[in-house]
Amino acid sequence: MILRVLGCSGGEAEGHRLTALLVNDAVALDAGCLTQALSVEAQASIRHIFLTHSHLDHICTLPFFTKNIFGRVGTPVEIHALPETLDALRRHLFNDEIWPDFSVIPSPDAPLIRYSELKPGVPCEVEGLRITPIAVHHLVPTVGYLVEDDHSAFLFTSDTGPTDAVYVAANAAKHLNLFITEASFPNAQHGLAEASKHLTPAMLGRELQKLTREVPVAVCHLTPGDQATIWPELQALHHPRLSLLEQDAVFVF
Repeated sequence: MILRVLGCSGGEAEGHRLTALLVNDAVALDAGCLTQALSVEAQASIRHIFLTHSHLDHICTLPFFTKNIFGRVGTPVEIHALPETLDALRRHLFNDEIWPDFSVIPSPDAPLIRYSELKPGVPCEVEGLRITPIAVHHLVPTVGYLVEDDHSAFLFTSDTGPTDAVYVAANAAKHLNLFITEASFPNAQHGLAEASKHLTPAMLGRELQKLTREVPVAVCHLTPGDQATIWPELQALHHPRLSLLEQDAVFVF
C-alpha cells in the first residue's frame, strides 16, 4: 500500500492547508486539495473518493475535480460518504446553483460522479482495499477510516473531539502501520476545541492512552497560525512515536 499526503490542514505550502490523502493513486480520502496537489492526469486516475464529512476544508476541490476529469474517464467516480454528507453535497454544492450537478451529467444513466452511501462499521472493498468508516465525535456527522489490504493498514481519524470507536478499531486491526489523528488548537484554546469538537495537544495526550498498539502516530490539522505553539505542546507529551504529518509525505507499507 502506498499512502500519499496531498494536504494535511496546516502544511507550510500555501494552498495545501486542506485535507486529502491518496492511496495507491486510485483512492482519495477527502478532497480538500486534489486539484492543487495533483496533475489533471493523476486526478483522472482516481476512481473512488471517501469523504469524512461535509466541512469545506475536506470537500472544496470536488467541483474543480469534476471539471478537470470530464471527458477523461469512462466510468463514474464513486463518492463514498455518510448519507448526511451526500445530502449536503446535493443541497449545497452540486445543485446547479453553486456548481453543475455532475451526478446527472452527462446523463442520469452515465454520470461523471456517483454517490455511494456508507454506514459506520460496514467495510467497503474497492481497488484491493478494505475501507471501514468509523464514527467520530465532530460538529457534523463524521467518520474516520481504517484502510487495510492483506498485509498493512492505517487509520485516519479525521476531525474529532474525544472519541472511542477509532481506538477500538485501531487496537483490533490485524495489521496497523500508522495512526493519523488531529490536534487543531493550542492548549490555551481548550474551550474552542470543546465547542468545535476538535482536540488540543493535552486532549490528544489523554486520547492516545486508549491506543494500545505501538505504532507511529502522525498529527495533522494544526491551525496554521498556531503551529509554533501547538508543536512544542505536542512534544511535551513525550510520546515516543509521535510526529507531525508532513506535507507531501509518502508512506509505503
